Amino acid sequence: MNETLTDKQCPNCNSYLYYIEYDTEIPYEGKITIKTYTCKTCYYKNVSIQRHEREKPKVMLLRITGKNDLKTIIYRSPDAYIKIPEIDAEISPGIASNGYITTAEGIITSIKEKLSLMGNNKETKVLEERINNILKNNSEEITIIIDDDSGKSKINSSKAKIIEKPI
Repeated sequence: MNETLTDKQCPNCNSYLYYIEYDTEIPYEGKITIKTYTCKTCYYKNVSIQRHEREKPKVMLLRITGKNDLKTIIYRSPDAYIKIPEIDAEISPGIASNGYITTAEGIITSIKEKLSLMGNNKETKVLEERINNILKNNSEEITIIIDDDSGKSKINSSKAKIIEKPI
């Protein structure tokens, strides 16, 4: 892992950036290359991860019918969309999207936390109350859908349905 001075300039202070490239393997993703640009003057840092392995594209569904289902471990790859149609919620991947490990409850809680960005109106308050009831006493059944073209996402439950997508 060598550090190399580049001819690229820092977007903050215009000093020249240093570049480091590192190949490794990580759980769920397999072989990756981590590319890092750093500035030694202002400490700017830009990290990108290039994945080398892909699996067959797939859609996974997990029906949440009880409190134990909320504890289900889920890995969302950086390419995956998460949808919960019953509450009209979606988490989309972006350019700087990262993969993460969470639970079904963690995904639902994350959506609840983002409601404040939608304003403080009657519709968001009703939705927040529905989500609170789902988290506290599972008042309604919901479906978590993960649509992943990289095929790397995982749901750690025998209840999960997996549908391979055509390539």
